[in-house]
Amino acid sequence: MTQALSGIQPSTFPKKRAIGVGIGFLIFAIFPLIMGEFQTSLTAKLLLFGALAISLDLVWGFTGILSFAQGVFFTLGAYAMAYYLKLNVSAEANNYGVALPDFMVWNGLEQLPWFIAPLQYFPIAMIAMVLFPAGFAYIIGWFIFHSRVSGVYITIISLAISSALTTFFVSQQAYTGGTNGITDVAPLSFFGAEIPLIGLYWLSLVFTTAVLVGTWWLTESNFGLILRSIKENERRISFLGYDIASYKIFIWTVSAGIAGIAGGLFVALNQFISPVYLAVSFGTQVVIWVAIGGRGTLIGPLAAALILGQVQNYAEQVTQDWQLIVGVLLLVVVLFIPNGLMSLIPKTLNFIQGNRKAATANSSSGYLQAQLIDWITPLQKLIKLPLKMLSKQFFRR
Repeated sequence: MTQALSGIQPSTFPKKRAIGVGIGFLIFAIFPLIMGEFQTSLTAKLLLFGALAISLDLVWGFTGILSFAQGVFFTLGAYAMAYYLKLNVSAEANNYGVALPDFMVWNGLEQLPWFIAPLQYFPIAMIAMVLFPAGFAYIIGWFIFHSRVSGVYITIISLAISSALTTFFVSQQAYTGGTNGITDVAPLSFFGAEIPLIGLYWLSLVFTTAVLVGTWWLTESNFGLILRSIKENERRISFLGYDIASYKIFIWTVSAGIAGIAGGLFVALNQFISPVYLAVSFGTQVVIWVAIGGRGTLIGPLAAALILGQVQNYAEQVTQDWQLIVGVLLLVVVLFIPNGLMSLIPKTLNFIQGNRKAATANSSSGYLQAQLIDWITPLQKLIKLPLKMLSKQFFRR
């Protein structure tokens, strides 16, 4: 492992993978031209759920951090966009004939709260859509990973966060809409022109494709090798001089930012958001997508979200116990295909696994790239500089 960590070189351009992604993109791009509005809307939603599953795969499949809080980050980004769209509904469209959202008027508020007012501007809402979930994840991750919490304890903490925020959002009905959430929002528009359903579909497709390609690039780099090494043997990687906490915080934060953008696009597509997406049940559903698709494959969770979404759609038309079908499928995968559905695809296709070629042990590219990530924590930057100066003076003596 030491040799691979210090000597890994970036893989060559994956031609087969690029061709596969390009063909898939073209197929999905023409999909709304031949299908009805319902299937177009459903597929767009499933594409966003696929991006959400990929974001969890980064922290679970590659770093070994099982979290049920991915729905929390998704919902925080969704609420940021929902506030913007709701605050831009005309006064005539509201039930009470005022610019203030209906749920605020119904709960006795007379003016827009100061911490929500900035979200009526699109640039601020776009920033908040990423900053809210990513900032929250960074703060939580800083305390978790610097405290060296690992394993099942992180999972328990993520469950507690999900449950606590669900209760909080439901209780703050005057500001969040309570159990109903934020509904009847304005359509997303660009320079005054409303974006149609097909435009939102293509926007979701482009975003999910960008997430897939970007995460592939990240995980196939030296940084991705370090993440997999942390999952394999965290203590050994720590002994090699890598700051494990910084890597976990970084990937946790990036994952939350991706989830937040997916949530914002989900609101524009479905015209609502509610605390149900904060709940443990939704977080569990994301975990199921990753488990069935295949951890550490990226394309697997995306495919699982698309397939299971369609299965749920058709199962609901037959029975209300569609969860039983998903549960049986999960049981079969766990018992007979522990590595997920993507493990059934022959490796010769090379659409999933990258070309990870080890170089000589004298190469230090992996270590140098790792050091760049070690500075993502501002507090660490302030601490490391004086420590390095002291160490240099000590060795000079």
